[in-house]
Amino acid sequence: MTEENKDPMDYIWEKVPKTAAGFIHYLSGDIPYLYQNGFVDTNRFSYKEWQQAFDDCKQADNSYLISKNKFLSLRRFRYEGPLFVPFDPYRVREGEWTDEDLKKLFERSIKPSSSITEDIFWNSVKALKDSGSLQNGKLLVDDTVKKQLAYLIERFPSPRRRLEKEVHRIREEREVELRKVSENRDSSVFVAGKLASETKLQEFKKLETASPSGASSKSDKPFKSSSEGIDIKKLRKPGRKITG
Repeated sequence: MTEENKDPMDYIWEKVPKTAAGFIHYLSGDIPYLYQNGFVDTNRFSYKEWQQAFDDCKQADNSYLISKNKFLSLRRFRYEGPLFVPFDPYRVREGEWTDEDLKKLFERSIKPSSSITEDIFWNSVKALKDSGSLQNGKLLVDDTVKKQLAYLIERFPSPRRRLEKEVHRIREEREVELRKVSENRDSSVFVAGKLASETKLQEFKKLETASPSGASSKSDKPFKSSSEGIDIKKLRKPGRKITG
């Protein structure tokens, strides 16, 4: 099986560091981290279901030892749908917005990007209108409104948004490396053959792009993550304590 056709779970298993006995060692914080950062299809599985899947490999110190068979059994939880360029509230159209327009914005862009409920969204819209962001009975979207939208999304990001932002970051890093390859080719010291950076780039599969069906901004183009689209080692460890 080629790298491009490799099962994503097999690919991740190969890349994640293991113990001398051949197990993945997850700390207690890794389980909620993986859930909250997009590894799990959160529309299909609750955090409780995800957490219970690890009950049979939990250790006395509340860490987890995961065998290969156990890891591959987690395949059913994995999110495999499309990913999009992270929604940017600052690219929202300025001007008057009807409630119907705002409803579409919430459903297509804000809801997938944030964990805020529709009630919280409409309460925020009302607060903005009451504070003066109102024209002809409609919400007047300006920099103040955009900042409020950005605050809500960044303060309460959805697992999908966290994954989209991480994939987008890695994608940008890859593009920087590609530019370096191009610069080396154009330099007088270029030697025929593969550069070390080119060999490294073979670990990444090119992210496919297509036109979006949403109604946010033209930058919200979908791209599809593959087994080689994300370095899982960069995703698996939380930078701070996370609780379920």
